[in-house]
Parts: sequence; C-alpha cells; structure tokens
Amino acid sequence: MKDKKVEKIATGGEGVKIPMWRKIGFSAFQLSNVMITLITTWLMYYYTTFLKIPIVIVTLMFTSAKIIGAILTPIYGYFSDRLYQTKFGRKHGRRKSMFLIGIPLKSITFIFMWIPGMSKPFYFIFFLLYFLVTPMLSTSQLTLTSEMSEDSNQRAQLVGFNQAGAATSGIFASLFIAWIFRLCGQDNINSFVIAAIVYDVIGTLMLIWFYNSVYERPIDDSTILEKNKIGIWKRLVNIFWNFVSAIRIKSYWTYLLMWQCEELFRTIRGDINTYFIIFVLLLTPSDVAVSTSVGYFFGILFLIFFMWLQAHTNGMFSYRVGAWGAIVVFLGIFIMAILKPNHLSLWWIVAMIALNFGITGVVNSSQYIFTFLPDIDEIVTAKRREGEYAGVNTTIDTILDSLFTLIVGTILQMTGFQAGAKIQSPVVVNALLILYCIVPIALLLLGIIFSYICKLNVKNHKIILQEIKRLRKGGAKKDVTPQTRKVIEELTGLKYEQCWGNNNVMDITHTHSLKD
Repeated sequence: MKDKKVEKIATGGEGVKIPMWRKIGFSAFQLSNVMITLITTWLMYYYTTFLKIPIVIVTLMFTSAKIIGAILTPIYGYFSDRLYQTKFGRKHGRRKSMFLIGIPLKSITFIFMWIPGMSKPFYFIFFLLYFLVTPMLSTSQLTLTSEMSEDSNQRAQLVGFNQAGAATSGIFASLFIAWIFRLCGQDNINSFVIAAIVYDVIGTLMLIWFYNSVYERPIDDSTILEKNKIGIWKRLVNIFWNFVSAIRIKSYWTYLLMWQCEELFRTIRGDINTYFIIFVLLLTPSDVAVSTSVGYFFGILFLIFFMWLQAHTNGMFSYRVGAWGAIVVFLGIFIMAILKPNHLSLWWIVAMIALNFGITGVVNSSQYIFTFLPDIDEIVTAKRREGEYAGVNTTIDTILDSLFTLIVGTILQMTGFQAGAKIQSPVVVNALLILYCIVPIALLLLGIIFSYICKLNVKNHKIILQEIKRLRKGGAKKDVTPQTRKVIEELTGLKYEQCWGNNNVMDITHTHSLKD
C-alpha cells in the first residue's frame, strides 16, 4: 500500500469518502455473476432436459461439489488473512493475491460445464473445480467492504453498489438469454452453449475491472496475525479453531440465525424457480427470463429506498420491512398458482416486481450488518480477520445451500419428477407449490424473530469503533466507560477484561495475562 491517499481512505473514520469510480468498480464483482446466474437459473434444467441426466444425479453433483468447496473456504479465509506475512502477499495484497490466482481458473472451468457430448464424470469434475475456485474469489470479495473503509455510511454505499451490480447482472443475464431463445430457439441446446461463452467472457472482464478498482487495509500490527512461524500440525489445528472461535462470538451466531433464514428461502426459490414457472404456472422458458429481468430492474429502484431506510433507521428494521413484504407476495403467488387468473404471465411479472422489494430489503440489510462483524472481532482479538468471517460465512452458506438443494431434489424425485418431461404429475406440482411458497414464508417468519435477538446496529457499532480507536492509541482498558463495557460484553459474549487479545480466540494454545 504505497498510495498515501488510498491508505488514508482505508483507515479513515467518519466522513472519509471512497471515490465514486472505485464504488462502481466494486460493483463489477457482482456484474461478473452473470456466470453464476446462468448456473443457478438454467444449469439444472439444461442437464436434466437436454443432457438427460436424472435429477437426483444432478442434485448430487451440485451438493457434493459445493460441500467440497465449502470445506476449503475457511482455509482460503485463514490464509488470506495471513498473506501479508509472505513476499507474494506483501507485493500483491493479502486479498488481491487470491484474485490473481482465481480469475483465470474460474474462466476456464465455467465454460467446460456447458460443453455438450461429454460423459457424466467430466461434468462432475468441472463442476467440482468451478466450485473449488469460486469461494476463493467470493471469500476475498466479502472482506473488502470492511477493508476499504471504517465509515458505516461508506460501507452502506459499497453494499448498495454491490447489490446494484447483482441486479444489473441479473437483468442482463435474463434479457440476453431471452434474446438467444428468440434467435436460436428455446429448445435448442446451442442457445445455452452460446450464452455460456458470452457470459464467460463478460464475467472475466468484470472480475478484471473489479481487481483494478479495489484496495485493502494496509500492513500494520492489526494485519500481521502471527509473527512467528507455525508448524503444519498447529496450523491445521488453528484453522479449525479459528472457524469455531468465530461462531463462538455472540454477535456472529445471532446474526447467523437471521441471515441464514434469508439465504435459505432464496436458495429454495432459486433452485426450483424455472420448474415452478413451467410446471406449476404452465408458462414458457421465455417467461422465466423476462420475469427475472423485470424483477431485477425494479430491484435497483427498491435498493435506493432501502439504502435511504438504512440511513434513517438500522439494518434490523430494514430486514423486517423486506421480510414482511416478501411474505405477503408469497401468499399472493400461492393464490395465483391455484386460481390461475387470466393474463397469468402479466400477473407473474407483477409478482416478481413485488417480490424483489422484499428480497432487496432482507439482502441489503444482511450484507450491511455483516460489515460490522470484523470490528466486533477486532475488539476481541485486536486483529483484523475479515477473511475468517468471509470464509465462515461462505462455508456455512454453501453447506446449508447444498443440503437444501439435495433435499429439494430428493423430494422432487420421490414425488415422481420426470427428467426431460414437458408436463409433471399433480403430486410433483403440489410439491413445487409448497416448496416455492409455504417453506419461504416459514423461513422469513423465523428470520423476523431472530432479527429481534441480534443486537448489531449502527449505534452499538459506533461505540465499538470508538473503543477500538482508543485502544489502538494506547488507551488503558481500566478507563472504559460503563456504557461501552456493557455494549462490548453484550455483542461479544465475553467479559470486557477478556477482550483486546486477552483470550484464546485465535489460538487454542494461547495464554495471556490480563492487561489493565
């Protein structure tokens, strides 16, 4: 970090602004997700319909590849946090080094998943490789919202640009494949191959743009996590211990409950969205693309509203507004699927617009609250472990996502789902209806309950940041105010005297005498 201006921004407090061009470049990571949008929307349909692979095998491929990738994710986070201790990391950055390795690998593995005519083991191998590489990038990207600024307003803007990038990539991904369908036919396998090639090129270019727009926290005492070399065995123990220790901090596991309710309802909906539209509503693949793109477009407008709402309230309130909005829409979709009113395709587009209001709220809130967690961790460890939390988040999300995908696939298989069929049985249709509408409602209600348990908010976060700055400047722990002590103990689940490195959170063998 030789750039003085960048260093000032990265370590700045309230009022230090990130340049607009960097915020736009930060959103390019999500713009690159045209690749993952194609996978989540169409790969399962592509494999079962065109390649005639049984759905239970497809879901097993998805699940096993994601779980193996999830096992590696905390390792990515652990080593990323410590890359400043290597020559390569000091030269390229402890986060950006991961992108130098991962971007070309992701580009290569993506395209091979869509090449027709290969044997089933080859599809599994390239799917596995893709999901081994993807967490390397997503874990590093998650760290940068906290790394690029300590100002909560700037972090909120980065989260907003990040979400806007996701919506924009969704709009493009949906509209482009709809255009390909019209050009080549929606029953033509070449439509999907062409889309995959185009999305691969665009996604790779967006990742390069992102790489050249972001920066990370400079080298200091908080980013050098270990000053002495560690043996392989102790390193492996510490990787596991760091994973467990993150969940042990009270703010994280209370956040985790709320966040996973949001993630899981979106996972279930995403897995069966195409099937629901085609087999329950009896609409066409083109309707899938159009409704998705329209929903994403309005999602950008809703994002502006929720960024305003966050600034005037806090993340928990925004989460609840979004969750209640989504619940109302799912009830409406349930009624619509049963009654099938006239102009159903138009009503479906209206439903997708309304649903994106709710999804935008819960996602924006969850991502914003996540940026507070490394600061809570720093008051505990006196170190910056953004990579650890990004790794834990990605691992837990991937494992649960994969398990739910497997459960959904198993349920559909047990109810008689027929790969390649144009129409499914009434039992399958009813299963899709319950999975798409009722299960998300139950998860959203749980998320609302958990949002009252989690105490992470803007007010408490500012108290934490003020105490971190005081201790960084050499302030004595005995001078802590009663209010600050109470907030820290409530958010960490530890006594104040056990914070600021006086614990074994990072190293199970570490002992430390309590400081004043």
